[in-house]
Amino acid sequence: LSVPEPTMLKSSTQQQKNILSTVIGALPDNRPITSLQLVEEFEKCPKHFLPINKTYDQDQDADLWREKMLIGKRTTRYLCLSKSEGLPGYIVETLKIINEKEITPEGFSQLMRTADTEQKAWRKKQLVYRLAKKGSAKQAVTDIILCSRLRQAPEGFTLAGDINGILVCFKLSPVPHRPSPSVPTRQSITDLEKTIENLKIQSNVSNPQPQDHEYEQLLTSYQLSPKPVAPKSPMYSTGTLNIHTDVEGVPFMLNPALKHYATEIPPVYKLTDTQLEYDFHLERQVLCTTKSQNVQLTNPFFQ
Repeated sequence: LSVPEPTMLKSSTQQQKNILSTVIGALPDNRPITSLQLVEEFEKCPKHFLPINKTYDQDQDADLWREKMLIGKRTTRYLCLSKSEGLPGYIVETLKIINEKEITPEGFSQLMRTADTEQKAWRKKQLVYRLAKKGSAKQAVTDIILCSRLRQAPEGFTLAGDINGILVCFKLSPVPHRPSPSVPTRQSITDLEKTIENLKIQSNVSNPQPQDHEYEQLLTSYQLSPKPVAPKSPMYSTGTLNIHTDVEGVPFMLNPALKHYATEIPPVYKLTDTQLEYDFHLERQVLCTTKSQNVQLTNPFFQ
């Protein structure tokens, strides 16, 4: 019995983790944004929120406060978004940038305080957003980017405005009629990795035989071909065709590697008496056109 070495299992598991991370990172997340928050330190972003701490075009600090400080602690503001938190059944439909003292447009919401330190959220300008019921909205905001050098929104994005020299752009996508599949969480990814590793260990332990002969596990006493039977007395045939099968003597066996899997027998389709009824009308017509003296003697349709 051969057991895989621990070093090989660790290497294989790491490769599987890398593949899963690459695939999940490459998949676009087109789920609607459901909630927005503002924090002073992006490391303290609320649970299930994602901070935007780098600009899209320059990969620089995405601080929205942008106040130069020569002495003392620098004040910062970072935008955070979530696609699972917020008011149940509502999604972010659109964004807008307004002046700090401007009245919030009807139907829009604003962020008054930072989520981590309860400090004043904005200076000079602020971001407001409008929520809509998921069932009635035709489109929703699915992504937000911040640009420090571009003066117009990149292709596929809409310009909301600028906050202290930072361009705020958002992506609109149609709202699907049915719920989109959720992005796997870290816990589900870990569970999947464990399942793959366990299946691989079970396969290596329970199937040590060479793969080239996995369908040939037959007993030495098993007879591949049937024993010849004694000749029978001649009798009239009641069939119309001579049938010969090339699989006579070949055992019908399930691959041993599949025996430990649970199986469910599919429902058997039952035919009614009407569906089973057959009058052999076509066969009778064919035989009538080709009948001979010998056919009349051997075919039951002419008796």
